[in-house]
Amino acid sequence: MLDVRPAAAHARGHVHGAFNVPVSGSSFATRAGFILDPMERIVIHGTDEDEAERAARGLRSVGFLELAGYVTHVDTTERLQPVELDELERLLEEGIVQVVDVREKSERDEGYIPGTLHIPYRLLRETGRDGLDTSKPVVTICESGTRASIAASVLAAAGLDARPVLDGGVENWQGQTVSFRRCGSN
Repeated sequence: MLDVRPAAAHARGHVHGAFNVPVSGSSFATRAGFILDPMERIVIHGTDEDEAERAARGLRSVGFLELAGYVTHVDTTERLQPVELDELERLLEEGIVQVVDVREKSERDEGYIPGTLHIPYRLLRETGRDGLDTSKPVVTICESGTRASIAASVLAAAGLDARPVLDGGVENWQGQTVSFRRCGSN
């Protein structure tokens, strides 16, 4: 199931195993295309018929032509527990979470939070649990919250305790960051 509702709505309640890619966000079709398998049966979960139809048009534009349909009212018993940036600093200091930076490599090179693991959101479904410490919650972070929500939904669907930073991201981080300059770059 592809939940196209806003990230906060998905966090408050979603269908078990659903991926969240908000149709209201930028690059919806591309982002959905990164995490969906064209061979899967795709059911869209939207707030209303209009939202579901917008998502279907977007998916068709990137080659997902055979959609199974959509739902607007369904039991949403699963929850994600978002993390606030100020709370994340404390959780990192206590060592009780693993933070995954889900931005692209070029973004991470500009600055990242020390001790975070880097896996772009578009690769998480492929990599699954590889390299993740499943003994503690995984907090996903990006630049603004959208990709963190997508990533957390993919990890939660894989059975991990995943928590996105929905409001803000690395750019808003008040703590220390590290930047990385590659050889030959300006």
